[in-house]
Amino acid sequence: MVKILALVLIAEILTAAGQIFFKKSANELGFHDLKKMGAHLKFLAEVFSKPALWIGFAFMAIGLVAWLIALAEGDLSLVFPLGSSQYILILFLAHFMLGEKIDRMKLVGTLLVVFGIVIITITH
Repeated sequence: MVKILALVLIAEILTAAGQIFFKKSANELGFHDLKKMGAHLKFLAEVFSKPALWIGFAFMAIGLVAWLIALAEGDLSLVFPLGSSQYILILFLAHFMLGEKIDRMKLVGTLLVVFGIVIITITH
């Protein structure tokens, strides 16, 4: 059980980090009027030129490997709900790395997710 928890936590940390880098990449994009002819290719060229995007892909790929190992080792009915820990990680990473605000409702929702994870873990 501890091994599965560790694998899921590693997978979720890596995936959350990947999402943060995707957001950093998206924040760097300029406005594109995608209704114009050829604008899609220009947009894609700009998207794929962002180093943060590639860092995000790398984190997500490594996280996927850890996730697959966790799935191979544990029951889906345990591993999948534990994946909700990503919501908790994203809340705090977005706050500290992107300056996003944590309001009362986000905090209450996150505490409910924590409560659900604890119940699933202790009953499994």
